[in-house]
Amino acid sequence: MIASYKIGVVGLWHLGEIYSAGLAELGHSVIGIDENEEVIRNLENNIPPLAEPKLAELLASNQSAGRLLYSSNFSKIKECNVVWVTFDTPVNNEDEVQLDVVFKSVERAIPYLQDDVLFMVSSQIPIGTSKKIVAMIKEKCPEITFYYAYLPENLRLGEAVRCFMNPDRIVVGTEDDKALAKIKEIFSPLNVEIVVMNSSSAEMTKHSLNAFLATSISLANDIADLCELYGANVEEVIKALKSDPRIGPKAYLFAGLGFSGGTLGRDIKAMMMAGRAQAVALPVIESVFLKNKSRNVIVEQRLIKELGDIKGRTFAFFGVTYKAGTSTLRRSQPLEIEKLLREAGVTLKLYDPIAKIDEVATITPSSFSDDPYDAAKDAEVVLIMTPWKDFRDLDFPKLRTAMAGALLFDTCNILWDKRNEIKSAGFKYICIGQ
Repeated sequence: MIASYKIGVVGLWHLGEIYSAGLAELGHSVIGIDENEEVIRNLENNIPPLAEPKLAELLASNQSAGRLLYSSNFSKIKECNVVWVTFDTPVNNEDEVQLDVVFKSVERAIPYLQDDVLFMVSSQIPIGTSKKIVAMIKEKCPEITFYYAYLPENLRLGEAVRCFMNPDRIVVGTEDDKALAKIKEIFSPLNVEIVVMNSSSAEMTKHSLNAFLATSISLANDIADLCELYGANVEEVIKALKSDPRIGPKAYLFAGLGFSGGTLGRDIKAMMMAGRAQAVALPVIESVFLKNKSRNVIVEQRLIKELGDIKGRTFAFFGVTYKAGTSTLRRSQPLEIEKLLREAGVTLKLYDPIAKIDEVATITPSSFSDDPYDAAKDAEVVLIMTPWKDFRDLDFPKLRTAMAGALLFDTCNILWDKRNEIKSAGFKYICIGQ
């Protein structure tokens, strides 16, 4: 018989919405806790704060079954034998993590912790934070026995439910055998490999994974920059690289504008700060960070190369979310580039399949359209800024007819294999690395 736990999931944005629904689906009794009353009301009505495929159905079925409840009352933690901190840790404009929300949530939970509780964190935290959390609990609640573990999340926006229910492996950082035994029971329905290490190693694993992905992206962009100068084609080069078994077809190599959203940048910056604290040089990591920072100006530079002076021109801007598959605009690189182009005197007409543009105070509703062909009307250029699959289904002759110009700039390289179709529609097609 599979053990069932009473789990308090603290923090209910993207990470918490997935963990609360997913753990309930595994058969546990879950209380999702957050001080935001609006978030609680929406979740109770099966409306997640950030939409994900199949999530609303999980919320509905598990709340109907009585396995999943939501509350703004932190005292509910005293009913739980597992407490799981799942705040999505914010980052500032320099990609530095802001830990206040994590420490405050731990502090609020401590008075309600019961004896023998398993206390876990999956929020994104810099190396060394777990030791601080353990010390905080010991100091403020010395009378209880508790077990601690750090489990770095590995969710991907737009695929988060699938990532939780079908993980490749689960990394567990703990120094306690009892904690590990409980964690194995919690995840036993998934029949998944559990990779065990200490909490510091688990923190570093999260940093290192994202640093590896970020390095792969920056390497691809270095290659793309050279390809443009020497007449090579970055898509052909990447195809050849992936055919090498030492690299492989799933390698995180793609050319474009770089990474955004704060996720990869947060872990790169955490490693840089950890290195500086110990006077350790990290030239590869620091170069990746600087390379990515330099990518924002490429769009303006390329447009000036193609058109000359861009001041006073009108462009259609397709895609404003920081990545495809999500509505979130957090640390969106397309929006950073949109700002640079507006400052250069360009008029922009924006379109995105699902973005909630009213979240951005600097964008006027009149500049945003719900229809791509309306957004392209009288524009001299269409800029593909986010790699939405929807853009592959555009009617290119219809798009060209709506425009005043004939330039399509694919900054994501998602239309490379459709370039002949696009050219046949009357466009000049340009992308990154060719």
